[in-house]
Amino acid sequence: MTQKKFRQSVVGLFVNDSGNILLGERSDAPGSWQLPQGGVDDGETPEAALRREMEEELGCAEYRIIKRATEKCRYEFPTDLKTPVAREYLGQEQTWFLLQFEPDAGPDLDKSDREFSAFRWADPSTVISGIITWKQACYEKGFEQLGIQIR
Repeated sequence: MTQKKFRQSVVGLFVNDSGNILLGERSDAPGSWQLPQGGVDDGETPEAALRREMEEELGCAEYRIIKRATEKCRYEFPTDLKTPVAREYLGQEQTWFLLQFEPDAGPDLDKSDREFSAFRWADPSTVISGIITWKQACYEKGFEQLGIQIR
C-alpha cells in the first residue's frame, strides 16, 4: 500500500473595496461556507490552477492577483471523512492568493460548475469562526500571509 500524500491546491481569497471576503456556500453541504479553492493538476502551475478553478467555481475569470502567499499551508483530512479526495489524499497543501475582481465583474452561478449554491461577502473577522474546525488554522495562516486582519 502506498503512502498517502498531500494534494496540492490553490485558494482564492477575493477582497472587495469594503475589505470584505467572498465566500461560497457548498452545494453538497448547505450552511457550509468557504473560500473558492481547488486542486493543482500534474504539470500545472499554481497560477494556471487558480485561473481554471476560479473560472469553474465562480463562473468568472475577470480578476487580478494582488498577492501570492510566500508559504504554503496544509491541513490533514479527518480520518472519518469519506469524500473521494479524502480517500486518495492525506490532506491538502495550499497556495493562497489575494484577488480582486475587475470592475463590474464578479461570481456568476449560471456560468459556474455549481460547486457553490450561493455567494456572499463577509467581514474578515467573521470568516474563520464559520469555517470547519480542521481548516481553521490553515485559514488563519493564509489570511495572515496575505495581510488580512481577522481580529
